Formats: sequence, structure tokens, C-alpha cells
Amino acid sequence: MCKTKSKARRKGAGTLEKRADGVFRARWTVDGKTYTRTTGTTDRREAEKRLAEFVAPFNLGSEAAIIEGLTAKLAGVKAEIKRREDERPALTLADLWEAYRTSPRRPDCGASSLEVYRSKVERLVEWTAKHHPEATEVRDFTEATAGEFFTDLAAELQPETYNAYLMTMRLVWRVVKKEARWTQDPFAEIQRKRPMRHRRRELTLDELRRVAAAVSGEYRTLFATGIYTGLRLGDCALLKWESIDAGRGLISVVPMKTARHSQGKRLEIPIHPTLAAIFCETPPSRRKGYVNPTLAELYKTNRGARLSAEIQKIFAACGIETGEAIEGRKSRAVSVSFHSLRHTFVSLCANAGTPLSVVQAIAGHSDPKMTEHYFHESLAATRRAVATLPNVLAAEAAPVALIEGEAVETTPRAAAGEATDADRATLDRIRELAATLTPAGREAARAIFTETATASNEETAQ
Repeated sequence: MCKTKSKARRKGAGTLEKRADGVFRARWTVDGKTYTRTTGTTDRREAEKRLAEFVAPFNLGSEAAIIEGLTAKLAGVKAEIKRREDERPALTLADLWEAYRTSPRRPDCGASSLEVYRSKVERLVEWTAKHHPEATEVRDFTEATAGEFFTDLAAELQPETYNAYLMTMRLVWRVVKKEARWTQDPFAEIQRKRPMRHRRRELTLDELRRVAAAVSGEYRTLFATGIYTGLRLGDCALLKWESIDAGRGLISVVPMKTARHSQGKRLEIPIHPTLAAIFCETPPSRRKGYVNPTLAELYKTNRGARLSAEIQKIFAACGIETGEAIEGRKSRAVSVSFHSLRHTFVSLCANAGTPLSVVQAIAGHSDPKMTEHYFHESLAATRRAVATLPNVLAAEAAPVALIEGEAVETTPRAAAGEATDADRATLDRIRELAATLTPAGREAARAIFTETATASNEETAQ
């Protein structure tokens, strides 16, 4: 008979008994039944390992029961947490934009893009307050509500704008879903719209003259800038005097559309004589800040929406149809807007014989195909350069050049025997200006007048 030594262990873990020969024997009890088995080793550490291996299969049932109990308890804790979360006030729709704007998780972007997002979010909030006043919290905005919202948008907006709204809403959801306790993206199942092939049309010369006759003040300057530079509405409305290089006769600007890129291309656009004359109406002492300060502020209030609406009223007042019916759409598509002036500028330049590469450089297109998109061929195209684009702002105004910030008439009427009192006054003013120029400046001015006179004589002969 062997002598044994046993050591008490925790319940269910079993015990080790050391026999007289030094070999450890394992003993454990499960459900009232005792089991024994030799470990085959005299080393206690090894014996402990083997005991654990012997006991493990018998404890699986007990462990499963323990895990099952813990799982049930955890589910109860989660339910309690959810109950308390549901009782706690969540993010309201009224605070949705501020939550997005201040979130450290939102993508970084420029002020103009942020303003676009803000206007779209505010439209969603206003729509919800009108159609679903009971939905005061963001989490109340369901998938069904989102579907209604975009159904209404589809009846009013062009596909491109509709898609922009969808992109914005999905972005906002990703950023604020934690604070809003949105459990599911309500916009996930909404599909993008296929863009329709529709573009703004150019304006005829008659339409341009009607518009020019109807506008005054800053609107006159705004339209003239659009006609003679091809810049977009935002670039025209926010044009600053510092971007106008009177000495070189250039407008130097980085368009807003490309400014957000690190390598936004700067455009240098020659100033047409007619536009130069309008710029010169502003005294040098007042050429600070925005060229059109009132319209610049109007543009900034809602990123051009209000200013665009006023411009559309001007077109309508001039008898110009600004929309057209498109098959498959409830609302009329915009066919004429301020952007039509960009189409007009490109077409006038191209039809005047200006090489497409030059038009591309002035308009700021990176792809010649984009310039071709704006170019509407005309059977009555004439061979004129950009500087001789028609003066649509006055019926019989003479071409004007910008020399050191002053307007100077360049048509040699006196030499043609057509001198008037206004001509003689202008020539007197030119003489006064000439007296203030340096020798190099006088030579440059003389060259300008010589070229203008030659061009005018050749045109008259034709």
C-alpha cells in the first residue's frame, strides 16, 4: 500500500496526491463521482498541468452554463444602457448643422464648400419642420422621411444638383451619426440621378444689347465683366481691384472653381476696351476692395443663390426666355443664366477667329474638349480678335484703352474728318496725359495709337 500526500484545491479543480514513489496522482470529483488518474511524473509543475488537462473536459458543461448566464446578464446591461440613452435628449435637427460644423471628424474643406453644405442641411431641416413637425430629433429622420425629401427635390432640381444634395446628406450622416444616435443611414438606399444632356445657351447680340440697356450701376459692371472675361458669376461678383492690373491691361485671378486645389491656375485675361472704360468710371481713390461691393455681399449671403435670382429677373424683364421644357422632368430646365455669358464669350472669341488654344487659356479650361463644349459655331462668324469683340453696352461708343488707370479714346475720328466737341475734348485730355508720361511711356502710347489707326483704316477700306 502506497503512502500519499494530497493538497486541497479550489472546488472543481481536483487535487494531487503524492505516492510513496514520488509520482503524483490526480483526483477530482464531478457530480458526486470521484475520478483518479496517475500523472506519470514526480515534478509538481508537470503534474499540475496534467491535472488541468484531465479536469478540463468535465468542466465544459459548467463553463457553458456560466457563459450563458454572463451573456444573459450582459444583454440586460445593454438593454438598460439603451433605455437610459433613449431617455436622454438626443441631437435635435435644429442643432444638426452646428454639430457637423464643429465635429473633429468632418473632412477639412474651404469656406465656400462649407457654405454650400450649410445651405443644403438647412433646407433639409426646414423641409422636415414643415412636413414632419413631430420629428424634432435627428434620429427621428427615418429612411421613409429621407425618401419623401428627395422625391420633392427631384421635382425641383436638376440631376447634378440633386446628386450634390445626396452626397452632402451622406457625408453629414457619417460625421454626426454617433451624436445623433442614428443607427442606420436613412440615405443609403436613395439612388443618384443620371445627368441629363442639357447646357446653357449663348445669348445673341440683340439679347446682350437688351440686357446692357436694362442694367446700371454695379449690375452694369457685373454683366460687362461676364461678357468680356468669360468668368463665372462668383469670380465676377467677388472681383477685387487688386486683381485689375491697369498698367498691363490684364485681370489676374485664380477662379474659385480651381482655387481649392493646391495648384489652382491663375488666369490673366486681357481687359477689353469697353470694360476698361467702365472700370475707369470709378475714381482711383475708390478702387479698393471689391469692384462691386454691394453685389459681392449679396453673393456671399447664400453663395450666389440670391444674386442669381436677381439676375434671372433681369433676363425675364428683357424678354429673354430663361427656361425650357425637358421631357421626363416636371420643372423647366434653365437655359439662360449668368453662366450663358461664359458661353457667349467663348463663342464670340472662337467665331472671331481666335485660336482654340487661346480661348482655352483665357477661359481657364484644362481640356480643349471643355472649350469645344462652350463653343457654339455660327454661320455668321467673323474674323475678329478678342480685343475687337462688339461693344454691346453702348450703341456707338468708341473703343477705349486703359493707360495707367485712365480711359483714352483710340479711334482717330479727328483724322477722319469726323471730329466733334467730345473728340476735341478727348484729344486735349490725351495731350495732358502725354505730358505726364515718361519717354518710354510716350513711345508705348504712340505705338498703340499707330496700330489702332492702321487697323481702323484697313477696316474702313474693306
